[in-house]
Amino acid sequence: MTKPSPTLRLIQLSDLHLVEEGKLLRKVMDTPTRMREALDQMLTFDPAAIIVSGDIGQRNHYVHDDAAAYFGHFQDQLGIPFIAVGGNHDPIGGVGTAYNPAKIAQGPELCDTVHDVQGLRIIGVDSHGVGRNYGHLTHEQRQWVGDMLVEPAEHGTLLISHHPPIPATTVSQRGSGLQEADKLYDVIKDSDVRAILSGHYHHQIAGSLGHIPVWVSGAASYNFNLFSEAETLQGMNDGWATIVDVYPETVTFSSVIFTAREEVFTKPVG
Repeated sequence: MTKPSPTLRLIQLSDLHLVEEGKLLRKVMDTPTRMREALDQMLTFDPAAIIVSGDIGQRNHYVHDDAAAYFGHFQDQLGIPFIAVGGNHDPIGGVGTAYNPAKIAQGPELCDTVHDVQGLRIIGVDSHGVGRNYGHLTHEQRQWVGDMLVEPAEHGTLLISHHPPIPATTVSQRGSGLQEADKLYDVIKDSDVRAILSGHYHHQIAGSLGHIPVWVSGAASYNFNLFSEAETLQGMNDGWATIVDVYPETVTFSSVIFTAREEVFTKPVG
């Protein structure tokens, strides 16, 4: 019996929420160390690329230059691209020219990026959201995505957006995803886009935009307890990543936890 193997394997990390070295996120979490430990573990899966789907830094922490240098070191040493987009915690321009050095095209925003990973096209878009929780794409960005998709890629396309085009599971986060997702679908519905990868929600969730699968990775920093009351966001000190396996006929997403799990904060919402 033939056992199918993936054409490509990728790793998705999301919502790193890095703080400066020597500081702790919410006085509990050493997110720079968490990032290094996550990469050390996830690289054992021998990925063809690393996708970082936004919220690289915690809001008002000046970490993006150091993070870009760290990603660049791995890219140079391993010969694989690090593909990054910004999130609502990343300052405007924070995920800028120091990121995505292996890109083959750039869009209207600094981190609108296109990579060719062994015949798989990966398009990353800046879904904005700085200063608010929901995301959006501009008309110019959607038009650019459409232009990039005119010619199909050998192994199809993955689209990366920090804000998911599907609702959250947690009641308090509903409405914080990608706004006007239907307009994005109009652009990509007849293209070779095989899946959309997102973050932002701090819990895993799968869905679809029209017929296109959507995967929301758990966060590398902390994740919300879905058993908490509807008006409460309870962050748990567990870190997750995603293995993305690209096969000729499908794309699969496997959640990997690389930490233990314990409560780190509870806060009322609303």
